[in-house]
Amino acid sequence: MRPIILTAAAASLALIPIAREVFWGPMAYAMMGGIIVGNLLTLLFLPALYVTWFRINIDPDKQPKTDGPHA
Repeated sequence: MRPIILTAAAASLALIPIAREVFWGPMAYAMMGGIIVGNLLTLLFLPALYVTWFRINIDPDKQPKTDGPHA
């Protein structure tokens, strides 16, 4: 998840210099909004929708244990 967020942040921040211009400003704001909303939908909403739609139950007994090093 971290590489996706960092890539989206870099793309959004790269549009800030042209956001103040008269000609390119509206396009820059639209692209920044699309990148941010698209990432939020992809990373948060769609997995939750998938779990809800297919009625996936997360059983804590079947989760892999991550307490320490594996042998």
